[in-house]
Amino acid sequence: MAETTAATDSSWSTAETVIAVAADPYHRAAVAYGRDESVLMAELFVTEVLMPISSRIGFDRRSDLEWLITLPPDGPGHEEFVSASRTRLGAHLVEIHGQVTFLDLCMGIAVGTELEGVSSHEDLIRCADAALCFALFQQHNVVVATVDTMQIVRDEVGVANRLAIADEHDFHLHYQPIVTLPDLRPVGFESLLRWHTESDVLAPAVFLAAAEATSLIVPIGRRAIGDAIRTLATDIWPTCGEDAFVSVNLSGQQLWDDGIVEHIGGLIRANDVDPQRVWVEVREDEAIRLGTAAAQAIHELHEIGCTICVDDLGAGYSALRYVRDLPVDVLKVDRTLIAGLVTNPSDRAVVQAICDMSRATGMTTLAEGVESEEVLAELGGLGFDMAQGYLFGKPEPAATQFGD
Repeated sequence: MAETTAATDSSWSTAETVIAVAADPYHRAAVAYGRDESVLMAELFVTEVLMPISSRIGFDRRSDLEWLITLPPDGPGHEEFVSASRTRLGAHLVEIHGQVTFLDLCMGIAVGTELEGVSSHEDLIRCADAALCFALFQQHNVVVATVDTMQIVRDEVGVANRLAIADEHDFHLHYQPIVTLPDLRPVGFESLLRWHTESDVLAPAVFLAAAEATSLIVPIGRRAIGDAIRTLATDIWPTCGEDAFVSVNLSGQQLWDDGIVEHIGGLIRANDVDPQRVWVEVREDEAIRLGTAAAQAIHELHEIGCTICVDDLGAGYSALRYVRDLPVDVLKVDRTLIAGLVTNPSDRAVVQAICDMSRATGMTTLAEGVESEEVLAELGGLGFDMAQGYLFGKPEPAATQFGD
């Protein structure tokens, strides 16, 4: 196929735009038609749809299904290019063997004039690649790079490299109280993982994605679950009574761990605790993608007596799916909705609907991220059973939270 060469540093201009394109990134066309056909579809799309947009555009093929596209300062802008690439109804379509076929296409776009600090064409390419990483991870068709995009990807790679040489003993649990409403009595604690590095203590938001990608989350998670259940027996019950519980967070990858149910069941028996007092929290965004084995793990954990809790409910508004498909006992409403109770009528309406549904189905509701008296005052009227947040106590190591 005819291809022109992308700009080099000798002709570099801050006014140019670079687009990293990945065709059939999820291999759907390859599965449906075969790898060779998917490559042919991508070639036809580039030559028959993208190249005719403007003769001034530079195309550089990087692999069978990837291209770098350079828009010069006097050529079409990136918005015009993206719009022109969508042939009908906003989709990327290509005709092959007389049949019109849909083609998945992801684009990472780096606009030179919008990226302070970019000093070369190579820098612009790296920014486009970083934006493409975001597009693939988020399953978006198009992501435009910002000044932070490349640094975020670099940081993620750096964290993954540090995790690769980390020891599971570098990870410790902090415990945050969960209180009943309206009496504010501590009735349980969420166990929250912290990574103790040489210079800092890092929360899961910093390292969890990398831990999932490197599979280190499995041994780290197993050790953390053991610590949490032992703490339930040795610290939480003596402090709060034997009706108190501890919650542990399980990611999607942990639920795919073949032995996770047996592992948790063994820990419950070894520490002689009531399995109902072990809450298993599954994030809403993870549960949306649950496969058969992971869903089965949730059912089996419920069967051995664990309490199943959906975390961050409302982030994706998929509560009905859990009620229908999973043995959910507790709905933990996302902190972003809780924060908007006082000021945002839409947030309040969504939360009210969740609470009404929970009451109708016999589920417990827990508000997370409660940080003010104003928000707390709203919870009782909505029907919440429990609450968690800095207003009641921040996460602390067991020795600090429960005393020596």
